[in-house]
Amino acid sequence: MSFVQTTFLIGSVAVAIPVIVHLLSRFQVRRLELGTIRFLQEVIQDGAQRRRIRRWFLLFTRALLMLLLALLFARPFLAEESRRDGNRLRIVVMDRSASMGMPGTEGRLLDDAVEAAMTATSDLGTDANVLWAWFDGTVEPLPDNTVRPMAPRAATGNTSYLAALRWARDRLNAFPEAAADVVLVTDLQQSGFAAETLDTEALNFPVDVPVNVIDVGRPAASNLAVTSAAVTSVRQRGDRRIQLSATLFNYGSLPFEEIPATATAFDGKRTVRLKKSVNIPGGEAEEIPFDFGKLNPGLWQITIGVDVADDLAIDNQRFTAVQVAEPIRVLVLDPGSQTDGASGKSYFVVAALQQQGYDASDDASDVDVSKDEPAASGRFLAEAVYLQDEPIRVPDAADHPLVVVTDAGALAADVILQLQNYVAEGGGLLVFAGDQSAEQSEEWQDAGLAPGTMSAPQRSGVMPFRMDSIDAASTMLQPFADPQHGDLRRLAFQKILPVDVSAEAHVLARFDQSRPAVTRHSHGRGSVVWFLASADASWANWTTSPLYLPLIQQMAGDLLGLTGEGPIRFRTVGDDAVLTLLKDGENSVGFRQPGFEERQDALYVVNGSAGESDPTRADIDSFVQHFGLTAADDGEDRKIESVVSERRNELWPWLAAAVFVLVVGEFGLANRTSA
Repeated sequence: MSFVQTTFLIGSVAVAIPVIVHLLSRFQVRRLELGTIRFLQEVIQDGAQRRRIRRWFLLFTRALLMLLLALLFARPFLAEESRRDGNRLRIVVMDRSASMGMPGTEGRLLDDAVEAAMTATSDLGTDANVLWAWFDGTVEPLPDNTVRPMAPRAATGNTSYLAALRWARDRLNAFPEAAADVVLVTDLQQSGFAAETLDTEALNFPVDVPVNVIDVGRPAASNLAVTSAAVTSVRQRGDRRIQLSATLFNYGSLPFEEIPATATAFDGKRTVRLKKSVNIPGGEAEEIPFDFGKLNPGLWQITIGVDVADDLAIDNQRFTAVQVAEPIRVLVLDPGSQTDGASGKSYFVVAALQQQGYDASDDASDVDVSKDEPAASGRFLAEAVYLQDEPIRVPDAADHPLVVVTDAGALAADVILQLQNYVAEGGGLLVFAGDQSAEQSEEWQDAGLAPGTMSAPQRSGVMPFRMDSIDAASTMLQPFADPQHGDLRRLAFQKILPVDVSAEAHVLARFDQSRPAVTRHSHGRGSVVWFLASADASWANWTTSPLYLPLIQQMAGDLLGLTGEGPIRFRTVGDDAVLTLLKDGENSVGFRQPGFEERQDALYVVNGSAGESDPTRADIDSFVQHFGLTAADDGEDRKIESVVSERRNELWPWLAAAVFVLVVGEFGLANRTSA
């Protein structure tokens, strides 16, 4: 105990005052013998002993009171040392990927991660800055006032160590003056290493910041996973059998025998369930086929699952979907006669629409399935109408959602007027250029179906016209923006239709010197796409190119809403989505759980990452070396730059209370005690 004003301790000598007064009062008493009161002597002697005790208590009370008064003015206090780590920063990132749902020592590996993280921060002072975050494919920072993080209920995401380290690096840059270190708690799953060397070099993690990697993973795991599930195509005709292929992988060393595997298809009304029993040796995969037969038209949600008790339950199911629909009827207008055969304007267009061809929806196939699957065949039912053989009456958009004009210069004015009404009612129109006259061009423009002011067709010189730019943001030609998928610049045209594009039209592709090649604009409730060259080989030799079929199907499919991702869209847990207004009025920015989600007019099929099923683990040294980190030295106590300060816990309130109690006690004793 220490004192603020030590000089007041001199006042403690006042303790002698009550002692002196007590001693003096003893000698002031004179003894007198009175015969009249000798009979009271016996009574007085009986109370003498009690009075003597009371006087000693009074003396002690007065002495203690003087001592406490002296201490009160000296202001005693108890010194308490406290350590401040105000310049100390520790960043703790904890793995919450799907593999962390495996059993651990504290429940799940997620719970082990929380305990390990708490232990890693127990050596810090109360005012040290600790930043907490969970990570899988993305990073979720926790509030600044977090003392103990709560383990998430479910672990579903994929592992991305690069995302976690990038977040930690950015936080370090925000506190350049702090004495910082990083704690990363994970199961060291090797699938999280999947990063290009260029990405790890670009990480540029500070070498002066130690990283303490805490491994909470299991040395071995038993896991049977459904790693993929896919139908032949996400859109199929009703007269085709729906066949599905599922791949099961046994990541453990022991075999799984007689495991029930179930495939269930549901369209909202009807359920079709298929069951099989499978045997899978340790460390091997097995492909399981399912044949649902012919399903009714509709959107079918398909779930494949295995009934097995293993260490990781989340990958015991996988999801996919298929749309069963009849071929879409497409009307193709040919200016010639059916007897023209292969020389007819519509010959190559009809052949391209009828054949098995490019299906953009297949590009959105399950992320774990190869995209080299056969595409949908017979998506379109093309019907050619020959204008020289019979008069044409354009049908309703409900019967034929798409009309293809193979030669715009060969249509009569009444047909153009019919097409005007057809598009205004919601139909799609694909027009190929032709040798139209100025009068016909005006008719197209007056009907609102032309992309702008059209001039006479223009021939090329020595060098043919080639497409040199594509609008990659357009769903129609987006697949061709990557030359590896199909380089439209290889197509050569000897003749094109020049157009001064109007403000309402959007140019999707251009020939060299910025000449429009493909345009699109709206009219009423429908859309019109112009390909400013011929549909046959009269203006180019592109009908013999392998790009002809996918380009025709892509343009037709885009007008029918089949391009892009279509009505079935595949996602992985953790993928971000565009802010979408849901039915309940809430905004969603991502997919957190496997399964099916309906958003707007699309069905989202959400699966976990197949990489999370692989329990193969790495060691800490390879982790540190892979990402170019500086490992924390666990063999020595890390020096914590702390400031030790002294805090005074003053005792004067307690002394004041004791003085008050003693004053009251002294008053009572003094009134009841005689000399």
